[in-house]
Amino acid sequence: MTGVRGPGESRDTAMAVEQDIFDAVVMADERFHGEGYQEGYEEGSSLGIAEGKQYGMLHGAKIGSEIGCYRGFALAWKCLLLSGTGEKDRKMKVVEALITLLQDFPYDDPTYEKFHEDLDRIRGKFRQLCSLLNVQPDFKVAAAGSGLAF
Repeated sequence: MTGVRGPGESRDTAMAVEQDIFDAVVMADERFHGEGYQEGYEEGSSLGIAEGKQYGMLHGAKIGSEIGCYRGFALAWKCLLLSGTGEKDRKMKVVEALITLLQDFPYDDPTYEKFHEDLDRIRGKFRQLCSLLNVQPDFKVAAAGSGLAF
């Protein structure tokens, strides 16, 4: 294209064509960079969502298992304290308080603002109950299952 003009083509038109080709070559790097960024962003977003979902399900299952063990522990001790004799007023109050905390816990609201505060309150009440009952449980979460060991 340099120096070769078609019939009726002026020098200014030939220079404009050369400039457009030159701009296309120079701007290709910037265009490819932008396209690559956009493709990477979209792929990263979809992978991030999938990874976040998997992490959330795993973490939620662990917390659910922990809460379930606390609930089973509290209900079992409530039955034992009701059927037994002896000092049980204070122990029963703590068992009832733990059961109330567990019942009021928002299992189905992942956006609950005080989620961790309430979970810590439940854990504290559980430790208090274990101390009153003179029981030393060891809560474990494993691939085979979870539960309390004494």
